[in-house]
Amino acid sequence: MSFTETDICHELGCQGIEHCPLASRLIAYERHIRQAEQRINEACSKIGRVFGQIGSSLMGVADAEKIAKPLARLGTEDTLRACIAQLMEERDERGDYLMSRKSQWQAIYRILADKQLCVADNDYTGFERLVWRIQPVGCRIPFSLSALKQITKTSFTRPFERWTFDPTYFKTRRPYDQMVAVGTRFAELLAAHGL
Repeated sequence: MSFTETDICHELGCQGIEHCPLASRLIAYERHIRQAEQRINEACSKIGRVFGQIGSSLMGVADAEKIAKPLARLGTEDTLRACIAQLMEERDERGDYLMSRKSQWQAIYRILADKQLCVADNDYTGFERLVWRIQPVGCRIPFSLSALKQITKTSFTRPFERWTFDPTYFKTRRPYDQMVAVGTRFAELLAAHGL
């Protein structure tokens, strides 16, 4: 059984959500969590930049490649986070959000797997770990591993360039076209950032 904030307030005998001590504590807690996540992401970005500078200054050192590779990953993850944040705000020609369903994370996964960028083909768990590191704070469409794994039931397991509409997978063309639009735009955003 699920309760809304109004149901909880009613059960506690509150005179509305604005006067409910439980609701105000929950709202404050959520705000603190969002602020903490934002501070963590900012700290990770700063650390990535510092390590990138250190890696650049160590180019003459024999072990520089061993040091620079993980540092480059941090910079790449910052770029991926920025691209995903921008993708979440993109709108189509009708004014609707381009990214509107959890299943559309499949397009993000497919583009990254095709580019061999931080994730291998068919490595759904690896992609999940990556997303938990790069998912923007307050992401409008949060990632779901179960929604990603639905890709095995579709034609989206093929490389993006070989996607085709197949009526056996889709009842209408619109979901396919929306998935292609998300993949296309994400690839454009990555290219604009040099990835």
